[in-house]
Amino acid sequence: MSGTLKDPRKAFSDALMEIGKENPRVLAVSCDSASGSGMSDFLKTYPERYVEVGISEQNAIDVSAGLAERGFIPVISAIAPFISMRCYEQVRNDVGYSKMNVKVIGSSSGLSHSTLGSSHQAVEDMCLMRSIPNMVILNPGDYYEVQMSLKKAVEYDGPVYIRMPRHAAEDVAPAEKRNFEIGKAEVLSRGSDVTLIATGTLVNEAQKAAEALKARGISAGVVNMCTVKPLDMDAVLSSYKNSRLLVTIEEHSVVGGLGGAVAEAIAPLKGGAPLQILGIAEGAVNVGPYRELLESYSLTGEKLADSVYQFYQKI
Repeated sequence: MSGTLKDPRKAFSDALMEIGKENPRVLAVSCDSASGSGMSDFLKTYPERYVEVGISEQNAIDVSAGLAERGFIPVISAIAPFISMRCYEQVRNDVGYSKMNVKVIGSSSGLSHSTLGSSHQAVEDMCLMRSIPNMVILNPGDYYEVQMSLKKAVEYDGPVYIRMPRHAAEDVAPAEKRNFEIGKAEVLSRGSDVTLIATGTLVNEAQKAAEALKARGISAGVVNMCTVKPLDMDAVLSSYKNSRLLVTIEEHSVVGGLGGAVAEAIAPLKGGAPLQILGIAEGAVNVGPYRELLESYSLTGEKLADSVYQFYQKI
């Protein structure tokens, strides 16, 4: 971890500007969310390639699908629960089934809007997006991953959902040592006892948990699963076969997210590690400062280590 906190919205803005300069087919589609999602610089520089739909997410998805049909690459951003839940039918039918080249950005995902309650917290969005055919799901957690997720999404021909973080965070590893690819996990460390498969904002917390477990005599490795769909099966199977315990960690409901994807992958197999899914309990309604919510859901490094340690003692 770098120790320096970096703003993911600045990362998104910088990447969008770079992509926009290189590719005139890229358009920004906003649902009254230019400043909040990092599109302000793009609007100022390329006003003719900016589409403001207003607080009308369902309409915005169909506008984006139409633009994609005409050969453009729309990047549409809105608050994560609204762009994934309010217009699920439009995303499913007009983007997913139709395999439109639309990049859907779920801004301020997970518990980001922690003080606004469950209406603005997005802890079910990956579950919904995983069920949509042809949809790629990227869940970046740091500055580098936000930039690379957007760049690779625009290069990819087909629908992509990017689950965008809001709060400043450390990079999980130096950028020069990383090689981001859609569908490929990143092995940050290896352990002989436990493998922590984490995604998004909780990869840093997983690394802290691994260090805390090491102090308790448990060797824990960390795998960064930025791509939730398609899942890196090689990384999952390797972890399953070479660990005594497999743990998934995510700032998402324990229903249908990364944990569900890994469980589906290993369910037909025999003889490997048991799986523990750590995330947010179904029906969570806590409200408060972001870090306090992570603490209350036992998603900080020390509390993750406690959960893993207790489970490890039972196997």
